[in-house]
Amino acid sequence: MVYEAFSRKYRPKSFKEVIGQDFVVKTLKNAVKLNRVSHAYIFAGPRGVGKTTIARILAKTLNCLNPQDFEPCNKCENCLEIEKGSFPDMYEIDAASNRGIDDIRTIRDNVNYQPIKGKYKIYIIDEAHMLTKEAFNALLKTLEEPPPKNIFILATTELYKIPETIKSRCQVFLFKPPTKSQIKAYLLRILENEKIPYEDQAVDLLSQELEGGMRDSASLLDQAVTYSEGRLTVKSVEEILGIVPLNYIKKALNYIKNQEVQPFIKLLDELEDLGYDLNIFWKELLTNLQKSLINIAMENPDEIFSQEDLKSLIYIKDMFNKAFIEARTFINPKDIYQVYILKLNYLDSIKSISQLLSGNIQLQKQTETKEEKATTPQTTEEKPKERAEEKKELPVEKIIAQIIKNEKVISVVIKEAEITQDENNIYIKLKNKEQEEILNAHIDLLKKYFPDKNIHTSAPQSKEKKKEKKRDEVVDKVLELFPGSKILTYKEKEEK
Repeated sequence: MVYEAFSRKYRPKSFKEVIGQDFVVKTLKNAVKLNRVSHAYIFAGPRGVGKTTIARILAKTLNCLNPQDFEPCNKCENCLEIEKGSFPDMYEIDAASNRGIDDIRTIRDNVNYQPIKGKYKIYIIDEAHMLTKEAFNALLKTLEEPPPKNIFILATTELYKIPETIKSRCQVFLFKPPTKSQIKAYLLRILENEKIPYEDQAVDLLSQELEGGMRDSASLLDQAVTYSEGRLTVKSVEEILGIVPLNYIKKALNYIKNQEVQPFIKLLDELEDLGYDLNIFWKELLTNLQKSLINIAMENPDEIFSQEDLKSLIYIKDMFNKAFIEARTFINPKDIYQVYILKLNYLDSIKSISQLLSGNIQLQKQTETKEEKATTPQTTEEKPKERAEEKKELPVEKIIAQIIKNEKVISVVIKEAEITQDENNIYIKLKNKEQEEILNAHIDLLKKYFPDKNIHTSAPQSKEKKKEKKRDEVVDKVLELFPGSKILTYKEKEEK
């Protein structure tokens, strides 16, 4: 007798046996009931959640000779042939290996013929996202104007790779992964039907660790039962999944609580020698830390930690999360984990730094100032005076910047001036006498900014006056050459 694996033996054969896809099942059943079955569907979701299974159930329901309550009877000739995959009107195509335009052309030519044995011709294209661009284009026309009695079901794990032109011509159903409780119920049903002895904790462990679908859970259950010679035990599940035994996790949690670094590091060495994956161990440790955190926060009793450990535990959990992220991509994960375990030694100082960064440093300074005030009153009295003096004695550059910003009347003049100072004086050297006259006219504005200093302005003599001086010297020489002559003014010239 040929052995049938659990994943095949307990594959749902009708809508009522499907677990975790209530929305999809209800919609499809209603479509059959109301005669509103679409010509094309896209079933999208992770592996092993029932996409191809439900596609086959729909094919059976539509072609069943004796349907009961819009479910396949699973006894008639058509149902049995669909189950075996030998029904002439059902075509299952693996797009991973039949992805070219020629394969789709064969389908396109075939849709023009009437069903041979059933009411509908069903085309199930698995891994549809693997089709080439040309193949999708060849399929597009058929999906847009399909001949009657033809139904297309495209199953995919990567919906985003399906072109929008294809999506718009299909009804899209999103399949969600089953919950842990649904996986557990499914595993228990198999164990009870097969009359296999099991440990409750082993079933819990399997349902918690599995991140795939029902198919993966049934396959692993089959493997675990075979490994432990017809039983399901915690040990067999731990060894197959590579899970670190719970007693090691509890040891690590106690080391964290008591900040025992050396035994914690030795525990890593021991686990590595036993062949356990340290990344899996750390992941389990994080899961248990999370459980403890929630227990404490909800004021539920926890086996290891207490309410007083909450603040430390929050920081440790965050720190160990970072360790896990770093270690997964590092060549030797143990090195990373050892460093983060060593940080437990400095947990108190690290916490105080985090408090300082959160703003407590200001509160601490205020406290110290009060203590200093109590012990040394003279010092604290002198500090305000010093601060006041510091406030008055601003650098000249800053004062000039303020003048330029605030006093528009003299801002242009000040910008071009050279300004120096000594203890009691401010010296402002301007470019010309005109600028000096402007500044002197508004000297009160400057005094506002230099109240305790004398302001001195200067500027070089203008070029025009120098020219006038040169001209006077020439006239004097002419007068010397012509004694008795005199210089006439403009008015005197006009009178003559």
